[in-house]
Amino acid sequence: MRLLRLLTIFLVMVSGCAEQSAPEAFFCPQEQCGERITLAINNAKASVDIAAYAITDEQIAKALEEAARRGAKVRVIGDKLQANSKYSKLLELEEKGVETRVSKSGLMHNKFIVIDGQLVVTGSFNYTENANTKNSENIIFVHDTKTAQRYSNEFFSLWVAS
Repeated sequence: MRLLRLLTIFLVMVSGCAEQSAPEAFFCPQEQCGERITLAINNAKASVDIAAYAITDEQIAKALEEAARRGAKVRVIGDKLQANSKYSKLLELEEKGVETRVSKSGLMHNKFIVIDGQLVVTGSFNYTENANTKNSENIIFVHDTKTAQRYSNEFFSLWVAS
């Protein structure tokens, strides 16, 4: 059943990978947001930039590590308080070859990913196990290069400031 669910998620995502298509909205935990994000990262070819309040979800962390291992440029900006939390994956990601930075000013409350300059994943979803299995959360997949460029510009500003 889980394999069928993942295959369905994959087919929905592949069908939406044109330069621009209608945004796709998902609600968690009932629509497996963590699995959808993991699959999107697994399909990254060139780059994954993620600005996150918290990353504690093991599957998402492994997907980021694998993307870096495949040769994609993977960069993560995390919140300064969350980066030092007991469950944070930020240091582990850095040790596995992922470029990481910690926000130096204010609360890093962004929750977005830009993949290959074409796909933006954003919403209320924190990249945590609780967000994936317990919390009422949402994500939206935006397949649009202009929107991706705006998020990439914001990511770059945050990266330079971190």
